[in-house]
Amino acid sequence: MRPLRNYSLTALLAGGLLLLPLPFFTEANAQSVPEWIDADTLYEHVEKLARTPRPPATESEFAAAVYVENQLRAYGYETDLQPFYYYTYRQPSSLTLSVEGWKDSAWDVRSFTYGPNGTGTGELVDSGFGTAADFQDGKARGKIALIKRGQTTFGEKVRQAAAAGAVAVVIWNDREDNRKATLGEPLDMSVPVVSLSKEQGSRLQEALKKGGLKGTVKVDGGLTTRQTSYNIVASRKPAQAGTGQTVLVTAHHDSAAKSPGANNGASGVAALLEVARMLAERPIDTEVRLVSFGSTSAGERGPAAYVESLSDADRRKTIAAFCLDAVGSREAGDLTVTDEQGTESLPVSLAESSGAVFSTVWNDRGEKTGDHLALTEAGIPSALLTRAPADSWRDQPEDTVEKIDRERLAEAVHVVFSAVTQITDLASPAYRENTVGSQRGKSTESEATQ
Repeated sequence: MRPLRNYSLTALLAGGLLLLPLPFFTEANAQSVPEWIDADTLYEHVEKLARTPRPPATESEFAAAVYVENQLRAYGYETDLQPFYYYTYRQPSSLTLSVEGWKDSAWDVRSFTYGPNGTGTGELVDSGFGTAADFQDGKARGKIALIKRGQTTFGEKVRQAAAAGAVAVVIWNDREDNRKATLGEPLDMSVPVVSLSKEQGSRLQEALKKGGLKGTVKVDGGLTTRQTSYNIVASRKPAQAGTGQTVLVTAHHDSAAKSPGANNGASGVAALLEVARMLAERPIDTEVRLVSFGSTSAGERGPAAYVESLSDADRRKTIAAFCLDAVGSREAGDLTVTDEQGTESLPVSLAESSGAVFSTVWNDRGEKTGDHLALTEAGIPSALLTRAPADSWRDQPEDTVEKIDRERLAEAVHVVFSAVTQITDLASPAYRENTVGSQRGKSTESEATQ
């Protein structure tokens, strides 16, 4: 085991943390379930949650959230059903740009997520980068604004064009980029909008310098829908004055649309509920907060909503977060722990000392996802506990309860419970305050929005 950076073994010994009656989950006992872990109930949680897929913002996801909340209430926790809202978008069925008299009519137009339906016909006018200053001359009123990418977000360009009276917008690229673009959210003031490539947009701009052009932009069949999902937040505070700090355990109760999500979703929730049961009557000096996220498979919406709900004080006092995801599959690899940077934060160090294997396999994937990312960006030290490499049926119909192993679930419970009690035990001193928790994640726009 590598040395604990900033949290030395000497300090842990001095605080009595390694004297807790919690046997490490070593190779010697990995095949047996400690009697203080209820393996049957763990498995039953997975069975009940994985009876049907639980896609984001559906009745089945809500039913899973209610199940989690009822279990936590039964264990004596104060619970809060935290609703949050977001939008989904169906791409248009028809998307066209036509320019009268233009020899090359094969315009390669693309849509913007959250772009409105509609038809706009009029003269085209070069509106620069689509800033407020670019529209001050009033020339865009009743016309189609040709706007170059850059300087402001796509949403701001369209909003400014609509405010200036334009009937439609064509945004042309300043770089070679095939990613889907977005307005960021449905706009309160908008007009039909399409995008053009750098090559076609620059040709159209040059043509406008030689004389007027009239065109039509048409967008049809797009659909923006407001979705509602829920996080379940449960907490237990010390009976008397404690450290003033918080330790967080998270999982997610949703699944992919066609998957029962026994491993990816239900296994983490089952482990969270068992940790909650084991901590329910234990004396603590640090607040324990348990959060089951919704809509993680829709772009980690639940974690983002939870982070947004926290005050700066909440972020500062949360000194560690343990995020459980896909911990029960018999076909996956070792129980691993990592964080976004692949370094040893407090929760990573404690999980590793409790039996998890440090690994950056999850971080090395091309797609950056995980419940821990939003927490980390908010300045909360966060560790992801999962199994790596993952099984081959993640988010597939084959992710069923039959693939779940009781002992592997119990191993995850053991590691998290041991790590959490090293923070919450009355014999342990308060850890250093989370000094970065007040630093909100950078609010820079994604390149897809600008």
